[in-house]
Amino acid sequence: MPRLDTDAIERVVTRTPLPAGGADLRAGSPRSDIVTACAATVDELKASRLLIDALDAENGSLKSRLETEKRTTAIFTELNETRKSETEALRNAIFAKNETIVARDAVIATQDKLIEALKAKKPNPWRRIGDILLGVGVMAVLR
Repeated sequence: MPRLDTDAIERVVTRTPLPAGGADLRAGSPRSDIVTACAATVDELKASRLLIDALDAENGSLKSRLETEKRTTAIFTELNETRKSETEALRNAIFAKNETIVARDAVIATQDKLIEALKAKKPNPWRRIGDILLGVGVMAVLR
């Protein structure tokens, strides 16, 4: 697009008086140059307005996209925090499970020791005879 030389237009306008019969619009005349420059300026202004409207629309789209990105980022941040808390809860559950397994193993070991202790105890024959006599005595009293 041609650039408007305002200094040249100013020189032409201030030095060239209007002819008595109206504007002199012959090719190459100073008035013709002014009209051409004005027409070019009008075309440039129209194009500028179109470009400005297009830029405004693009800015609106970019602002909308930015807002969408902000919402998306907020949702992803919330999702990340949720996943972190879920991971921590799973770790706590696994830790509790492991503690339960250790406690169960301790109970089983204690029971195994008790079983071994009871197996190690050999019944005393005199004690058995004493238990039998005690049972016979109770039966005799009850009759």
